[in-house]
Amino acid sequence: MGSSTALISLVIATMAVALSLITMVVQRRQQQREAYRGLYEVLMSEQLQRGRWLIEDISETGHLPEGLSPDLYLVYRTLGWFDTLAMYDQRRLVPRRWVLDVWHHHLRDMKTAATVMRDHRLAGGQEWAPWPHLWPLLDEAVRYRSGMPCCWLETMAYSQLQSPGQVSSGDEPGSGPATIQRAKSMLVKTVHGFRSRRDE
Repeated sequence: MGSSTALISLVIATMAVALSLITMVVQRRQQQREAYRGLYEVLMSEQLQRGRWLIEDISETGHLPEGLSPDLYLVYRTLGWFDTLAMYDQRRLVPRRWVLDVWHHHLRDMKTAATVMRDHRLAGGQEWAPWPHLWPLLDEAVRYRSGMPCCWLETMAYSQLQSPGQVSSGDEPGSGPATIQRAKSMLVKTVHGFRSRRDE
C-alpha cells in the first residue's frame, strides 16, 4: 500500500513538473511573439519604410544623404532599429524563423549601404563600428533561403549553377548578390530556351 502511494505521488509530481515546463515554453513563445509584434509595428511604420528606401538607394548608388540632413538622420535611425531587431534575434527574444522569413530580402538590400555608412564613420575618426548586432544577421540573410515563393526563383537558379559543368572549381553558389544575379540570369536563359523550343 505504501509503495503504491509513493508511486502515485511520484507520478503526480512528475506530471506537475512536466506541466510547469510546458507552461513555461508556451509563455516564452507568447512573449517572443509579442516582442516581435512590437518591433514589426515600428519597422513597418511609414517613417522607417522611407528609411529603408533611402538605405536601398545608398546600396545602389553608394552616395550618402547630405551631412546632418533629416534623410541621413532617418537612415541612422532605421539601421538602429534593425540593430535592435538583430539583438533581439541573437538573444532569442523573438522567433528567429520569423525574423529571417520576413526580413531576409530587406536585410540583403541594406548590407551594402550599412557597410558604406560604417566605413564613412570609421574614416571620420570614429573608433568603433556601429550596429554591432546587425552584421551577423546581415551575413546570415545573404545565405538564407526561405521556403516561401519569394525565394523559389533563387532556389531554381542555384540548382542550375550546381549542375555539372556550370560551376568551376572554387565557386561557392550563394556567396553574395553577384552570384544571385548570375544564377538568375542563367535561369532566365534556360526559361527563354525552353520557350523557344516550345514555340518552334
